[in-house]
Amino acid sequence: MAGLTALVPLDGTELSESAFALLPALKNLNVERIRLLSVWEEEWSEGANVPGRPEGELGEVAQQGRSYLDAYLGTQSERVEAMGFKVETDVRIGKAAENVLEAASDDVDLIVIATHGRSGIARWRLGSVADKVIRSAPCPALVIGPNVEVELAPYALARILVPVDGSEMAEGALSLATWIGDSAKAEIDLVRVVSLTPVAMDQSMGVYPVDLVTAMEDAGRSYLDRVAKEIGENRNVNTTLLIGTAGEQLLEYMNEKPASLVILASHGRTGVVRAALGSVADRLLHGPAPVLVFRPDEEEESRLLSQARNASRSQP
Repeated sequence: MAGLTALVPLDGTELSESAFALLPALKNLNVERIRLLSVWEEEWSEGANVPGRPEGELGEVAQQGRSYLDAYLGTQSERVEAMGFKVETDVRIGKAAENVLEAASDDVDLIVIATHGRSGIARWRLGSVADKVIRSAPCPALVIGPNVEVELAPYALARILVPVDGSEMAEGALSLATWIGDSAKAEIDLVRVVSLTPVAMDQSMGVYPVDLVTAMEDAGRSYLDRVAKEIGENRNVNTTLLIGTAGEQLLEYMNEKPASLVILASHGRTGVVRAALGSVADRLLHGPAPVLVFRPDEEEESRLLSQARNASRSQP
């Protein structure tokens, strides 16, 4: 299989550099090349289009900024090369999110990005640059969220959580999970949350009929057993059925059984991260483990998803 390329945006902070902790695990995804990107943001550079300045000519501050970032990426590339990767560096001038997305469109298979967290760096917070990148990325994104509690140094892939809800979209994460799980010899946790909506409630009594709840639980367990069997009886697969609100239940489960990685299919370019905290994707991106998020519409074009699908099919 041809080696893949991962893009790592860096802004000169330890927060953004925390993405390096995940790089050794990317070898399980057949990643061979790391592209380090830094953006000297336009507002810092006295403006990219100043009246009277020839088009394309940078101001003194921007030139100094580019030189600083060139030197910074040169130092960081040595760290990455020591991990056994081929490294490219790219310094750009302009808006951070726009440049990250543009760079990701140039033969990149995965974005690895750390979001705003304990260091208080506002520029890279989920909801700003990282949020825009995750929403519109042309390829899967591996996200270190603001509340990650998994030990990153050293980072070990021991348990992979895949939330499933009976939909084809959610099951799209299974090929990635089995591929990574096989390579890292990691356990795979399939978790389905059954949400008891008011529609199923006996309005006269304000409770759910016991037989209905039992039937939903039985159906959920049968579904998990079927999926576990389909992805391979020789793999270390655990199944869990939870009752309640999906986002809350999944986070509680992860607190009890920490995962090394969550693999999640999103609803599309505009639906990866939503304002409502009730969104499952949003809750998990703010959860205790890194999240590998992708869109089903990437499947035909993504080399990462294609290789995962082909590899998982070849396994017993």
